[in-house]
Amino acid sequence: MKWYGFFLIFLTSFVFCNFMYTVRLDYTTQNALIKHRFPLPQGQLKLMDRPKEKFLSAETIPPQPLILFFFASWCRPCMIEMPTLTKLAKRNDVPFIGIAVRDTHEKIKTLLEKTGDPFVMIGLDPDTNWTQQMHADKLPTAFILNSKKEVVAKIKGLITEEFYLNTVLPFLQELKNEKPL
Repeated sequence: MKWYGFFLIFLTSFVFCNFMYTVRLDYTTQNALIKHRFPLPQGQLKLMDRPKEKFLSAETIPPQPLILFFFASWCRPCMIEMPTLTKLAKRNDVPFIGIAVRDTHEKIKTLLEKTGDPFVMIGLDPDTNWTQQMHADKLPTAFILNSKKEVVAKIKGLITEEFYLNTVLPFLQELKNEKPL
């Protein structure tokens, strides 16, 4: 085998490994709710399709329990999860806010037209500032916020309807009983 054969194998392996690191392919939801408290990042994200409110920030997020989803149109697991989120959003348990990672307005619109739109608002994170600060290194990743606008849990893996109803919803009910600001 010539040197370029080894180079081709190396390059293919390198690209595949980086892909596996960037887009999580583990579809498990077991032990996926990780309780962890930390504040939201500083800074603002431009909002998609919201002419009156221009930015999403720690100050503009509603002071109530909610779920913050990091997703992308190029993320296959995100595409699989989106119809489930759309169905769960119709229950109106808590607001779902989306953060689109390294994505364009047009591609997000196309994704939401295909899968439904579960989000009350979508922040655009093209430079991955919030994504990095919140350690959402694999997509999809979701965070549960309390009424004090603090992150109180991280959800790893795809959210299924069963996982949401049996694990996430009882946790959200506990948060609704906390004292607000």
